[in-house]
Amino acid sequence: MKITVLVENATPSSRLAACHGLSLLVETAGRRILFDVGPDATLLANARALDVDIACVDAVVISHGHADHGGGLGAYLEATQGSHTPIYVREDAFIEHRSGTFESNRSISLDPVLANHPRFVRTAEHTVLGQGVELFSVERASHPAPSSNARLFRVAEGPAGETVLMPDDFAHEQSLLVNEGGKRVLVSGCSHAGILNIMDRAEELAGTPLDIVFAGFHLMSPSLGEREEASAVESLGRELARRGATYYTFHCTGMEAFARLRDMLGDRVRYLACGSVVRV
Repeated sequence: MKITVLVENATPSSRLAACHGLSLLVETAGRRILFDVGPDATLLANARALDVDIACVDAVVISHGHADHGGGLGAYLEATQGSHTPIYVREDAFIEHRSGTFESNRSISLDPVLANHPRFVRTAEHTVLGQGVELFSVERASHPAPSSNARLFRVAEGPAGETVLMPDDFAHEQSLLVNEGGKRVLVSGCSHAGILNIMDRAEELAGTPLDIVFAGFHLMSPSLGEREEASAVESLGRELARRGATYYTFHCTGMEAFARLRDMLGDRVRYLACGSVVRV
């Protein structure tokens, strides 16, 4: 299995463009899966620089309905006109999402104009793609979700038909579980449901502990200038250490939280930037 980071917040390469967002190319079991597409056309330029042909992927997965993960859909669809590659999204991915406070907020939605594009396939809480690959969402939680979720909202219709702002329930979030060569690998975007809850559900589906986790842990919110409390990061680190997986993280984890986790887990946790390639 090979994972190439096509879009991420940072990069050590002068050939690549860094931006706040995420896109991964997951190559497994003879399949190529584009997991998220970043915020804009940055994906296209970085793919060319890395000699990755995104027109030849077998599937696209959008982890959740926020623009830093799916804002590049318009550019991707234009660049792959004539393709029939399915794009898997949860049912609520295209409803309006906002970030901030009830009084002051901004849109972080996917482009609603694209919502009815024929290549989109709506997924259920658990969708099997075959060849050891499945998508799933989290419906039960035993562990805390990121505190920054409190600043994330969805737009809904009120009892009188008016538009109201509601706390986001993240029903639009999904993760990827891969079983290849006896290894169970989890790929998650921002882990708004809480990375431990997502791991619990993945292990329930796999029937065994995970071997490798690729995920943003959402321990920072750059647009709001907020970070998870040190005590919460340390609590997460202790639980991650207790489990037997190796962790690759990126994007919304934040370097401060990563440094703390690295101190606790050592080489069992690593940070991936744009251009990183991992073979497992």
